[in-house]
Amino acid sequence: MAKPIGLIANPASGRDIRRLVAHASVVDNSEKSNMVKRIIATLDSLGVEEMLVMPESFGITERALSLLPQKPKMVVDFLEMDVAGDWTDTYRAAKMMDGKVGAIISIGGDGTNRVIAKSGANAPLMPISTGTNNVFPYMIEATIAALAAGAVALGAASPEKVAFRTKRVEIMVDEKLADIALIEAGATLHQFVGSRAVWRLELVREIVAAVCAPYNIGLSSIPGAFYEIGEKDEIGAYALVGNEGEEVISPIAPGSLKALKIEARKILREGERVEIRTVPSVIALDGEREFAVKEGEKVEARITREGPLVIDYKEALREGARNGLFHS
Repeated sequence: MAKPIGLIANPASGRDIRRLVAHASVVDNSEKSNMVKRIIATLDSLGVEEMLVMPESFGITERALSLLPQKPKMVVDFLEMDVAGDWTDTYRAAKMMDGKVGAIISIGGDGTNRVIAKSGANAPLMPISTGTNNVFPYMIEATIAALAAGAVALGAASPEKVAFRTKRVEIMVDEKLADIALIEAGATLHQFVGSRAVWRLELVREIVAAVCAPYNIGLSSIPGAFYEIGEKDEIGAYALVGNEGEEVISPIAPGSLKALKIEARKILREGERVEIRTVPSVIALDGEREFAVKEGEKVEARITREGPLVIDYKEALREGARNGLFHS
C-alpha cells in the first residue's frame, strides 16, 4: 500500500562557525529550495500522491513550489505545528511523521539526522547532505534520493530488503542515557557550549566513534587514521588524544588539517562500555558541543545498533527496477 513521504529540510544546516575558521562550502537555503523542487517533481512523476512537510521560517518548500512550472498533482501538506526556529522543529516534525509516512527525506547534516534519531521515528530515512562535516547523510543528487524514497513509499522496494539499522554512540551520565551521536562523541576541554562547532583540536581529549575511516572528515577521522569501520560493522573505536604517542594528521574541517598525538586507542564491541575520564568536560556529539559534565559525575559511552533505519538507495533502486518501478 502506497504511503506519503515526509520531508524535513533544515534551514540552519551548514551555517556554523566553520565557514569562518575553515574553508567549508555553503549550501544556502535557495539551493535547498532547488533541491526540494527536484524532489517534488520526481515524486510527482513517480506517482506519489502525498508529501508531509515540516514548516520552517525560511519557506524552503513554499519557494520550491513557486519555482515549479506547474502545480504538482501530488498533495503537499504542511504539518500543523508552531515553528520555534530551532532543533525542536525537526524533533517534533519527525515524531508527527512517524507512523504516517513510508519514508522520510531529510535535507541537512549529521546534526539534523541526529535530532531525527533522537525523536525515535522509525520510518526509513533518506538523508541528503547539506551540512558541514558530514559523514552520516549521503552526498547524493536529490532526484536519485527521491526515487529511492519513492520506491520504498510506493511498495516497489521493501524496507526489510533495502534499508539497514545504523549504529549510534550513547553517552551515559551516572548510569542514565544523557544523549546520543550517530557518528562520534568527543570529550573536550571547552568550558562552554558556546558556538557549538568543534574546531579547536587542542581541546579534544577523547573520542568514541561508531563509524570512522581515513576518508571521513571531522572528529571521526582521528580514530579513522587507524581503523576503517562502517555502519554495518559490529564494532566501533576509541581514541585518547594527549601529549605523547603516535602523531597523526586529521582533516578536522574542510581544508583544515591538524596534527595531534594519540596516547591510546582500541576497538570497541557493540554494547561495550568505555569510561570517559575527561571530567569536567563539554561533550560534543557529531561535531557539535551539546552539554557539560561536572566533576564527580560518572561518564561512559557505548555503541549500540539503535540508530535510524536508513535506505540504501542503490539497493532500493535495484529492487524497484526489478519490481517494475521504471516501467511505464
